[in-house]
Amino acid sequence: MHMITLLKGTFPKDYLGNIIVQYQLPFPCRALKIVLRTEELERKTAALSHEKEAVEAFLLHCERAPEPEEKERILGQMKTEIQLAAFLSGVFMGNIHRPGKEKRMLFSPNAERTCGCMDIKGPYHGLLKLVINSFGVLEEALPWELEISAEPAERERKERI
Repeated sequence: MHMITLLKGTFPKDYLGNIIVQYQLPFPCRALKIVLRTEELERKTAALSHEKEAVEAFLLHCERAPEPEEKERILGQMKTEIQLAAFLSGVFMGNIHRPGKEKRMLFSPNAERTCGCMDIKGPYHGLLKLVINSFGVLEEALPWELEISAEPAERERKERI
């Protein structure tokens, strides 16, 4: 499988929203791989950078300072959450929302279906719409890169040779 495009960007701290990427696949694909990589900090480290804000919010809502175990619980619940959804020519292909620095989608007749993705048979061709959903960024800046790789369908492969 060969990379056909690589896109990069950065989420700012506290970003809530979507980044939508539309990419016209250049040829019918037998297999398609989509990978979103982020450079998230370890969850506890990232949450500690928000300790002051968490204590202030607790004071505002509870009208008292949090006990040490309450503060630890609050910080333990904080996380950066990034998801990736894919559509091909308007058809939903899947959504990856598990924690981690890498979200992978693989669509191929030879591979096991990626958890969170539909069992869509190829060839894959058309407008690929990828939605990167951010439900919060703890880091000051969170770099990301989106890689799209493909394997041409047999007919396309023969025409290129």
